[in-house]
Amino acid sequence: MPDLRIEAPRSLTAMIIDRLERAIVEGEFGLGEMISEETLAKSFGVSRTPVRDALAALAGTGLVVILNKKGSFVFQPTIEDTVTLCEYRTILEIQAVRLCHARARTAALASWREAIAEMDRASTDDAVAYGRADSRFHRALFDHCANAYLADAYRLAAGKVAALRTHLTARSRPRRDTSYEEHRAMADLFEAGDIPALEALLAEHIDRTRKVYREALAEPAAPGRPALTLKET
Repeated sequence: MPDLRIEAPRSLTAMIIDRLERAIVEGEFGLGEMISEETLAKSFGVSRTPVRDALAALAGTGLVVILNKKGSFVFQPTIEDTVTLCEYRTILEIQAVRLCHARARTAALASWREAIAEMDRASTDDAVAYGRADSRFHRALFDHCANAYLADAYRLAAGKVAALRTHLTARSRPRRDTSYEEHRAMADLFEAGDIPALEALLAEHIDRTRKVYREALAEPAAPGRPALTLKET
């Protein structure tokens, strides 16, 4: 008997969640920018209810902050937030490196090499694509670590990390160049089995990200973005 299962259609709220998450992560909304329920509902051609539900869901991931009687806003990190986030990443990613090397070395390395190839194609002039590839590189650790609790812990911060990567890191060509070389070096160390050196480089890489965040948060905010639609890809 063939497998005749079909994929259930996504709800309108789920579609809006995905679209808004992409808009935040890829820089269509600025950090700290207000998100108007009414404007989004008109842009999407829907009622305000699924938009409100989507914003509430994104608030649960930390990408959106809902303030009583003020509205909904893209999260706006402080220097202290970024320090804490980078400490969290370092703890999780170093442990994930150890588990990947012990449990899924070949698959993890293949994922890293694929992500690096994507970075290479995007490194010249596509900051958004570079950010996606960078996120894929780090997410691969948790895709292959074979520890669901560790993966869940990373997902708590993955959206914020991806958004900060696009907003504060990937848009600078010199930053991308440094990032690219560090990712290549990490993959080479993983392949060579030099895990202590890889852990040291990974910690240095994340700490450099923290310093970049500090510098970038002092830069002028980006201009306003165009209206969103559900049909955009």
